[in-house]
Amino acid sequence: MPNFHTFSVNPDDLRTLIFGKDSTGTSLPIATDSSGNVMTVNTGGTIDAVLGATITGGTIDAVNGATITGGTIDAVNGATITGGTLSAVLGTTITAGTVSATVTGGTIDAVSGATITGGTIDAVNGATITGGTLSAVLGTTITAGTVSATVTGGTIDAVSGATITGGTIDAVNGATITGGTLSAVLGTTITAGTVSATVTGGTIDAVSGATITGGTIDAVNGATITGGTLSAVLGTTITAGTVSATVTGGTIDAVSGATITGGTIDAVNGATITGGTLSAVLGTTITAGTVSATVTGGTIDAVSGATITGGTIDAVNGATITGGTIDAVLGTTITAGTVSATVTGGTIDAVSGATITGGTIDAVNGATITGGTIDAVLGVTITAGTVSVSTITQISQANFIEASTLDVGVTSAATASLAAVTTGIMGGPYSFFIVNTGAGEASLSAEVSADSTNWVTDVSIATLTAGAATVIVPKLFLKYTRLSYARQGATNTTIDTYFNAQGT
Repeated sequence: MPNFHTFSVNPDDLRTLIFGKDSTGTSLPIATDSSGNVMTVNTGGTIDAVLGATITGGTIDAVNGATITGGTIDAVNGATITGGTLSAVLGTTITAGTVSATVTGGTIDAVSGATITGGTIDAVNGATITGGTLSAVLGTTITAGTVSATVTGGTIDAVSGATITGGTIDAVNGATITGGTLSAVLGTTITAGTVSATVTGGTIDAVSGATITGGTIDAVNGATITGGTLSAVLGTTITAGTVSATVTGGTIDAVSGATITGGTIDAVNGATITGGTLSAVLGTTITAGTVSATVTGGTIDAVSGATITGGTIDAVNGATITGGTIDAVLGTTITAGTVSATVTGGTIDAVSGATITGGTIDAVNGATITGGTIDAVLGVTITAGTVSVSTITQISQANFIEASTLDVGVTSAATASLAAVTTGIMGGPYSFFIVNTGAGEASLSAEVSADSTNWVTDVSIATLTAGAATVIVPKLFLKYTRLSYARQGATNTTIDTYFNAQGT
């Protein structure tokens, strides 16, 4: 018990002095504050209890919320302590002294290597932050959120929209990568490094070897482009869209309207090609290189060796044509349709109604020629140059004349004419014999003229059917007579014509 040593006789100055003793038995006062709390405690002796703590044998065995075992705090509320090391706090894992945690409240004032001012990170090692925006990292510039950087080390494991496996990009959005090779992009197939694609939108700014300015190709290797028009390619001039060029090498695989197989033209529009040979064109048959055709339309502007002007033949090699009439051929004068000529050279192979073989007349109508000698004429036998007849009923001194024009094509409804015959020199009657040798029908007429320019129809036949024959005998006598013909109906046909006359 403390000793009450002295009591003041003045109640106002009453003080209570509480004394304790030290180890030598000396009394010492204990001081208190104004609230009565002990301010001085001897440093010796034993404290057996502290508020909220258990002290056993001089050792604190327990503190509120903590377990102390063998002098070591083994547990604290909300924290895991393993082997004297704090490894978890309120669900936050601490590994090798590093805290892996999500901060959901409170304020982080500092992070290693970073400066945080007023809740904003102002600086991070190796990075520049301007106005709250990361504008540079380790020499890499970031502009408007875009990083412009060259990666010189380390491994990129992922790029937006791409899969990277073992350092190889295996997939990119919209692209197919097979065995490390890009084989397709957005439906475009890439074969052996070549892209087969159709550009349907956007702008192509450059093509290998070409200059594109303002959407216009201004230059391509080997080509000249003037005012947006291709005017020359590799020395070939292009005028008004037409290419003037000679192909000296390479292979032409296609020409408009033609099929080319193995370097051979197999087909051309309107033509038949058999075994590499043109055998037909638009219904015209070509046999051994010769064209058998009738021109029914269009205009023939030129024939080899002839000049055609306005549809009229004005000149033929060796011939003079005046006003549409042939006046001379190789020095031979033609007057009013009659040829006055002397044959001084060359070979006459045929005369109307006569057969000439090896320069010898072998046959004349109505006569038999044997070994170059006339043996018979119209039933009269000639022996050694002597005519042997039993009865002579009539001998006419008039000469029989016959001229034939065979296989005449009748292919138009418009009237066409054979060459005029000078009938003014005939001494007797004359006529036309006509045979329709084709499949169609034809109309016929005999026309006469005094000047070979103005013609009048004399006798006409409206229809000559296929396979039929007829005779036209002119009634009128003038200097010139001709046979005219025209197609009847839609079917073409052909006729054989014979002119027979009694001469003087």
